[in-house]
Amino acid sequence: MSGRLMALNMLLLLLLTSCSTWSGGQNTERPPVTVLSDGSEIPAAARTADDGESDQEDRQAQYRILMEQLEEADIPYIRLGETVEIHLGGENSAHYELTDVILLPDGSYKYKMPDNGPETVMISEGAGSFVLGMNPAAFLSSNTADYEPGATVRGFRLNGGAGQEFFFVLRTDAGSIGPSL
Repeated sequence: MSGRLMALNMLLLLLLTSCSTWSGGQNTERPPVTVLSDGSEIPAAARTADDGESDQEDRQAQYRILMEQLEEADIPYIRLGETVEIHLGGENSAHYELTDVILLPDGSYKYKMPDNGPETVMISEGAGSFVLGMNPAAFLSSNTADYEPGATVRGFRLNGGAGQEFFFVLRTDAGSIGPSL
């Protein structure tokens, strides 16, 4: 009887550990961040940065890991000008640095320029937000399909300098360079 109970416990343990959908390198638990836009959750991953700063290759690897876990249809489409909300676990208040890159479907950088430059997001009592603006690098493409609605995949990194980084991806538009004809 005890052998059967042991086998059931092992099976339960195996099922519980294999059902985790979050992975960000070493961290396999759901990240302590929720990213929302218009009530829809944007998939996110967390990573512990040993020195508070990760290099470009480490960041690109995190985007690849996140993209591997998602089907293209699971990457939410967020229109330019929409508000993106960030909810961190706990009651912390701090200034966080948000960087933004254009990604290929596999999560690698589309262009060699590392990011769009940092934007400061104020997290107050565990929550903050930013308005999704254009990324100028989206206009570097000569492929007309890249200018269709939802064709731009962007990766975001939120870093508060406390040794933890949060990554999330979304689909949006390249933007508009003038009035529609």
